Amino acid sequence: MIEILQKNKELLKVKSTSKISNENLDFHLMQFIDYSESELDWLRKRYNLDFTIMKHYQDIEISSHFLEDDNQASFHFSIPYFNKDKRMVEEPVFIIATDIGLFLFLSRELEDFFTDIYSNKIKSVKKLTDTEDIFMFLFEFISDYFADITENSTKRIKILANKILIDKEFSNEELDVITRHNFSNLLIKEALLETTRIFTLYIKSHWEKKTGIKKRIQIELSDLSAISDYIQFNFDRLDDLKENVSSKIDLEQNHIFKMLTVVTVCISLPTFIAGLYGMNFDDMPELKAPHGYPIVIILMLLSALLPFIYFKRKKWLK
Repeated sequence: MIEILQKNKELLKVKSTSKISNENLDFHLMQFIDYSESELDWLRKRYNLDFTIMKHYQDIEISSHFLEDDNQASFHFSIPYFNKDKRMVEEPVFIIATDIGLFLFLSRELEDFFTDIYSNKIKSVKKLTDTEDIFMFLFEFISDYFADITENSTKRIKILANKILIDKEFSNEELDVITRHNFSNLLIKEALLETTRIFTLYIKSHWEKKTGIKKRIQIELSDLSAISDYIQFNFDRLDDLKENVSSKIDLEQNHIFKMLTVVTVCISLPTFIAGLYGMNFDDMPELKAPHGYPIVIILMLLSALLPFIYFKRKKWLK
């Protein structure tokens, strides 16, 4: 799917590049959803675009996130989000800025996610009349999105904290939930750091001189710095929760071991007595005692009751 925001404010939607007939298309933004190699070839031939950044976006070098030359500036942003299974995943978003216009590349799943949540904000792009404003809108949108996803993650962590600390409901499964939250927080943190580096490199680039949006991006950098502090706070809270749950589980296990110790001691002496008098020897004088049986029964009961009373006074049974 291709969506083209033209400078006359009309939005053109086509399923393939073959449907684009206007050779002198005047546009602000051209968006490709689930782009194909044939569409990239079409863009190479028609607009002389370089897609090197798309081939190496999984590399850790900064060149896989920001590249510029005389013809274009290329950006790769990693966008973490909660998929349909409520799991945190990340998808790449590519932006290529040229003198002709802007080009945006993303997946269908991510496009649907943005459309469902930010439909009003996305519609507001049509009101912008300048390509530079739309370019800045994309930066601001990404910055605002990190604030929203961090807030969403923070709410989930708070709900988990209330369940563990206030409602006192926890189990070994909570440790797995904490681990998943830690992973989600890590994805957000990593993507945020990459975005901060991209913004910083851009305001130092030669391409920025063409747009003059340096001060506006510096404001976004300040916002991203504040968001980073919240993410670190989430890490600290998750560490505290993990330690709290682990401590409570250890206490419960210690209590179980205590109970097992009490049961073992209480039944060991009666078992010893029963085993002793169960031996088949001819010369056992106790067997001929007239009251031997009731005496042994009482002895077995006392041997089980006395340790029970002892451990109860030691408060092991609470």
